[in-house]
Amino acid sequence: MQFDQARIAIRERSWLDNLDLALQVIRTHFKAVCVLAAWGVLPLVAMNYAMLYVLLSGDLSEEATFEMVWWSLVAVLFEAPLATAPVTLYLGQALFDAHPSGRKVARDLLACLPQLFLFQFLLRGLLFVMVLSAVIPYALWPYLNEVILLERNPLSARGGQLSTMKRSSVLHRGKSGDYIARGLAAAFFGGLLVVALYVTQSMVLRVLFGVSEGWTARVLALQGVLWIVAVFFTVVRFLSYLDQRIRSEGWEVELFLRAQRERMMRHAA
Repeated sequence: MQFDQARIAIRERSWLDNLDLALQVIRTHFKAVCVLAAWGVLPLVAMNYAMLYVLLSGDLSEEATFEMVWWSLVAVLFEAPLATAPVTLYLGQALFDAHPSGRKVARDLLACLPQLFLFQFLLRGLLFVMVLSAVIPYALWPYLNEVILLERNPLSARGGQLSTMKRSSVLHRGKSGDYIARGLAAAFFGGLLVVALYVTQSMVLRVLFGVSEGWTARVLALQGVLWIVAVFFTVVRFLSYLDQRIRSEGWEVELFLRAQRERMMRHAA
């Protein structure tokens, strides 16, 4: 792993630049991103389908459709940090390694599961008053998943290492206004993407294949487009996390010095 030879140029970028770069990253790693996203998402799609069936019993009325959209959105927002964790781990590897390892992704995910469960399941469950659940994790702590998965700080401070929550506080300090603005922009663009993808697939199925949209097709199509958008913004968030570390910590200098230290140690050996 060569820290000064990153596969993505380590430099400051705007949020809009990261939206564009995310498309290029997904294109470059399309197969791996799809496989890892499916690994995390498909079990949750099945669970969400069962939940919606119990709640709505296949009802296609206007009121039931609104409830289906609402509960689907809430479920995906709540589940996304866990479901997209394999994608984030893969991107962290792919940044410095030309041949990322699926086994290493699985090992790292298992090692991070306790903190993921604590912070992204239990804590978010306690905050599951809808407004708080939407605003706090995504707007005020947008990079908590990256801190847990990629930096792997201990749960409590020890040996000079910051705890996960302290490290997250340091990384996010003084940027809450910017994060809220980005969160609102992500909600706006994400909403447009969901509508565009849903309408497009509905028209394609109806016009080209003559498939009418029943309750099951409607639920699965909505779940599909919500998760596609969630995975896309996972990549955007990863790139924004890199940008934040560069801006606040001079990360490109740290990577260069780390690479030089490793070379010196290899030569000394």
